[in-house]
Amino acid sequence: MIATPQMTNIDPITQITEAEALIAGGDRSAAPYLARGRALVALGRATDALADFDLAVMISPDNAIARTARAEAWSMLGRWQPAIGDLDLAVALDPLDPTAWTLRAAAHLALDQFANAESDATRAIGLNDSDPSVWRTRARARYGLGSFVEAVDDFARALDLADPDPQTLYWRGLSLRESGDHHAAISDFTAAIRLDPRLTEAYVSRGKSYSAIGDMNSARSDWALAAQMLHQSH
Repeated sequence: MIATPQMTNIDPITQITEAEALIAGGDRSAAPYLARGRALVALGRATDALADFDLAVMISPDNAIARTARAEAWSMLGRWQPAIGDLDLAVALDPLDPTAWTLRAAAHLALDQFANAESDATRAIGLNDSDPSVWRTRARARYGLGSFVEAVDDFARALDLADPDPQTLYWRGLSLRESGDHHAAISDFTAAIRLDPRLTEAYVSRGKSYSAIGDMNSARSDWALAAQMLHQSH
């Protein structure tokens, strides 16, 4: 087993410096490479982080921590299949780590593998039900599976756990609309627009809900605003 790099309040540049000092001093364990890789991830340098995570995996190929860390970097780069490959091994090595299940659920969702995403997210929630991101992931997966009422419940849980964000409100609005509750959907689309007035798709979707309840003036107004924003973006 390799040591687990401890996440501290030290800034990423200092973490990199300390990791490089350990490597220069002859530390050939996976720990300093993991520490430097995680600092690089925190700086948004996923490609550079991969080189360190590759070394960590080479040194300790059967360590779930190294696999999960590398999968996060793959995910940042949109490389979902290699991320899933690392996470398959990570959850086999440590089935009690919610992070690995959460990351794999997100990767499956990105590939529109909704059943796999729902299953993984459910496992992650069973291990840690306080992470709003995994509730959002399962909600999106359930939306993709056509389970709109269940998706609404999961989006609501995500909103309970974190400050409201426009995307979660927008997707809950979609789920409410698909389940036939257009008034509640309009409320969510309006809240999403309030947080992000440039969220074009929210105007389009709110217009559809206005149309469904017979308010064509409001529908046409929303669609006109959406068309104007799309025109301005080109």
